[in-house]
Amino acid sequence: MALDVVDAQIHLHRTPDAEQTLAAMNALGIRAAVIDEFAGFDADTGHPEPAVALPGARAFRPTAPAAEAAAARYPERFAYLLRVHHRDPELAAGIRAVAEAPHARAVRIVAAGDGDLGELARGDYGPVFDAAADHGLPVFAMTARNGHLLRPYAKAHPDTAVVLDHIGMPADDGEFQDVLRLSDQPNILVKWAHGPEVFGTDEYPFTPALDRLLDVLAAFGRERVMWASDHTTITGDHSWADELFALRESGRLGAEDKEWLLGRTVRTVLDWPSPDPGVR
Repeated sequence: MALDVVDAQIHLHRTPDAEQTLAAMNALGIRAAVIDEFAGFDADTGHPEPAVALPGARAFRPTAPAAEAAAARYPERFAYLLRVHHRDPELAAGIRAVAEAPHARAVRIVAAGDGDLGELARGDYGPVFDAAADHGLPVFAMTARNGHLLRPYAKAHPDTAVVLDHIGMPADDGEFQDVLRLSDQPNILVKWAHGPEVFGTDEYPFTPALDRLLDVLAAFGRERVMWASDHTTITGDHSWADELFALRESGRLGAEDKEWLLGRTVRTVLDWPSPDPGVR
């Protein structure tokens, strides 16, 4: 039975032609991908692009026109999530719109700077999780070495899937152990992305990173770990293919591990079933 590979994060706009992206996916054996539209940061405001600045609100409203177009044209190959900002005065309406959009399946928050992390620690992101819970949407969260700050939100919304992006970006073993301890909160999942960069190895097949992946699988269980390449932002000397093949061809991962890690987990979380019942 063919393996249903789903890349849980790509930034499509950096390869603006969806057909080119599909050609690469076909060559690699990637059946589908989740788009997080991101073109960098505005030089004046520091806001991610594309987004609309909201004057006076100290907020911005991300948009995803390329992702929407790609998913509308190729709904079996692309879905997307939308970044949201916790200070958006129309946050609840925006998240409702995500829930109603035919190909949007989750929201994402990014708390990377000291200000955002302070607000995350104070509980200021509560409205994001409240609205996501109201509409049954998962929340993907980039928290820059502070994954533990998600615990109160996940605990308060036990039916909401909370996905810790990029393994939580731990800087040392102590922070990695903090990530593993989050496994006791059953609705927190891990997005395995940037393993070679996070764990300081750029030589295929990235053995030190694979060692840590096995730790994550042991702690969280295969049903709560999903793979993403984030290939357009890879900083090391390796490729999209390397990121995938190091896992798909590994003899240290069992068949069920690969099935969940490389596709089934993200499809389950996003309620995005494979169109082919013969593919798992």
